Amino acid sequence: MALDTARRERRSLLVAPAVVAGAALAGIGVLRAVDVATVSVLPPCPFRALTGLWCPFCGGTRSLDALVAGDLVTAVGFNLLVVLAVPLVAADWVRWTAGRARGRPTTFLNVSTRVLAVLTALALAYAVLRNLPGLAMLGPGLESRP
Repeated sequence: MALDTARRERRSLLVAPAVVAGAALAGIGVLRAVDVATVSVLPPCPFRALTGLWCPFCGGTRSLDALVAGDLVTAVGFNLLVVLAVPLVAADWVRWTAGRARGRPTTFLNVSTRVLAVLTALALAYAVLRNLPGLAMLGPGLESRP
């Protein structure tokens, strides 16, 4: 009886990772079904609309689309930060799921305040660098689209 309860608890711990995986797969499906170069999946970047500058996430959707298509060079051209973040997020999802499969109620993307501060500083530095005249190659590549 206790074994059945433990199995049910483990299965319930795996619901959240399964939902996140399903959402990721649905997002990949949308990216494959829609040509993000011609159809705007998301509204324009409000920061870009207000300032004319690239935010750290500008080009992120096109970057993900290129990654899903297996085109790493194009993905990096649209948004290097996204390309670097994807394997880190995927690795954390694996860690989260494995912990929960072992019966430990671990959390997803649980980072310390210090790590969050470092990530924020890196994102801000990337935003500044990609808007400098000599580093235009860090911009998302499509100057005509915000």
